[in-house]
Amino acid sequence: MRDASKVLSMSFFDYPMFTFYFPNRKRRARFLPWYFRNILNCAMSYGDVYTTPGITGVCFTLPPGHTELSLREYILNGFLPTPFVMGLRNYKRSMECERFVASAQKRLMEGRPHCYLWGLAVDPGQQAKGIGAALMEPVLRKAGDEKFPVYLETHDERNVSYYQKHNFNLIDTLSIPKYALPFWCMVWEPV
Repeated sequence: MRDASKVLSMSFFDYPMFTFYFPNRKRRARFLPWYFRNILNCAMSYGDVYTTPGITGVCFTLPPGHTELSLREYILNGFLPTPFVMGLRNYKRSMECERFVASAQKRLMEGRPHCYLWGLAVDPGQQAKGIGAALMEPVLRKAGDEKFPVYLETHDERNVSYYQKHNFNLIDTLSIPKYALPFWCMVWEPV
């Protein structure tokens, strides 16, 4: 878990959403590993986590019917001190963003059962070696076998072309209104 959260922290350190949630670089460096350990706790409790043997990459998903977690589920998996870790102002802003992103998923998927590709990260020194594709392969295979689409959003426009290479289609580009934070919504459809 520690190695996986470290990979996630390095990979997402300058990711727009996390620079917004943790604007201070020192606090971000300190608390992103904690944040990602809790995210992985949630994913292991309610979905699936995939890693490479040497933990150079991590992929985590939530299954159809459980693509949105409740506040209780987050708290049970380590997020109780979040307002103190982030600071009340940043916590409030992050919750507004999370609610907007979740409502977009719900609206765009229109009640269709789907898998949520919650996160995919590769150690920055190991990128462009096919690790991300290898981590997505079992997710897409399982979704294809079960005939479920796979939904994701990215807050970094550079990721759009990467996912398009893996047959995800861009279905909407949105911005969190109050904060002008853009994100791109994508879906992979089973054949």
